[in-house]
Amino acid sequence: MGTLKGLKPENVWKHFEAFCGIPHTSGQEKGIAAYIEKAAAALKLSVRRDEVGNVVVVQPASKGMEKAPGVVLQGHMDMVGVAADGVKHDFAKDPIKCVVDGDFVRACGTTLGADNGIGGAVMLAIMEEKDFPHPEIEHFFTVNEEAGMDGAHALKAEFLKGRRLINLDTEEFGQVYISCAGGGDSVITFPFDRTAPDKNSASLSVTIGGLKGGHSGADIHLGRGSANKLIARLLSAGMKAADIRIRSIRGGKKRNSIADFAEAAVDVPETGKTAFEKAVKAMASVLKEELSRTDPGFEASVGQAKPGAPDPMQAGASKTLVRLMLALPHGVQAMSPEVEGLVETSTNVGTVETIDKTVKIVLLSRSAVTSSLEMMKEKIRAIAEFAGASVAEPKGYPGWKPDINSNLLKTALSVFKKMHGAEPKVKAIHAGLECGLFSEKLKGVEMISVGPDMADVHSPAERLKIASVPKFYDYLKALLGELK
Repeated sequence: MGTLKGLKPENVWKHFEAFCGIPHTSGQEKGIAAYIEKAAAALKLSVRRDEVGNVVVVQPASKGMEKAPGVVLQGHMDMVGVAADGVKHDFAKDPIKCVVDGDFVRACGTTLGADNGIGGAVMLAIMEEKDFPHPEIEHFFTVNEEAGMDGAHALKAEFLKGRRLINLDTEEFGQVYISCAGGGDSVITFPFDRTAPDKNSASLSVTIGGLKGGHSGADIHLGRGSANKLIARLLSAGMKAADIRIRSIRGGKKRNSIADFAEAAVDVPETGKTAFEKAVKAMASVLKEELSRTDPGFEASVGQAKPGAPDPMQAGASKTLVRLMLALPHGVQAMSPEVEGLVETSTNVGTVETIDKTVKIVLLSRSAVTSSLEMMKEKIRAIAEFAGASVAEPKGYPGWKPDINSNLLKTALSVFKKMHGAEPKVKAIHAGLECGLFSEKLKGVEMISVGPDMADVHSPAERLKIASVPKFYDYLKALLGELK
């Protein structure tokens, strides 16, 4: 071990640090899969893989528990790769540099990958445990959870035998999750024509940074700024002062992260340059005040555009694009009428990108109510089509309905109370979990989701609370021992 040496439990942190050294963003899980298979082979445990790359390692039951129904421990192998502004990091090649920072482990300028690397590290450490009671365990590692849940979509029921499943992909120790939202993407393609630049115009850049970003499900209720929505407001303000033509616009890094940066290159007539700059800066001051409590690091600037930008789009198309971005929904759309404080429906304007003569905008909508999710996607489609854009809707994922009477849940609550003197909170999460798809495919299988304490996942501020890891590990071992 290196930076994390000395943290407890040592085997958990050993494997987590090894994961950090292996590139494993969505679609690049082969290195992690090979590491898992090598670890299983060293322990003489059987391994099987399916056609999409999901991995199962089978740990035989301990003595005396051979007749107990099997248990599946499940986590995903991929991570969201996001670097902070100004940080150069190639997630296909470069390792994650993790450090101890007070009570937390974090990365240096990038996402940490604790979502869901710590779940995988815990599973590998449990494989190495020899002297604790447990039924047969299928350690189930899925692929591409973050970018479409491909591993869960491809799962065939016969791939797993266990009738109880514990997902290790939530972020609050002392809380047991039994339900999650479903989700679906809307991919908008806005076409436009480019025209020759006006010789009497100035090429300027409008840039937004300093935002917190975060998970588009778990953090959407916090009121943090979306750079993709904010830059539309800045450009709209500038359009009122001068005719502008957009050369390019981009913002956000992942569809399931709240956009923490955005930038646009625009042409402005020389006669309107000063008025444009003044209008944008005035709006930036307004936005700074609006975000003073929820995202105080917000910054916006106007400067000279970098040379080499493509020719600008027509003025009419520029105006339509800005209005489209203003009109698209973002943030909390409805709160649950049944669970206090739970977001029921939301939408995240995740990424905006200029590609040749199109602007691609990707939104991720979530809802615990299937009809509300479909309504959000239909609303997005209507807005986009009014603007002359087309919309594609890749496969989504269903929500996970709660089962408050499951024996697995009852055991999880009683074990926690025995260890900590109080029952954990039973909760639903607005983020998406693979349990929604598992519940459709694995009929009758009882499920819960648990995890250690994490914060700001899907952002460069992601961090994992050190003290929660041994508590979570000990709790999981104790729970497995009671699943007779």
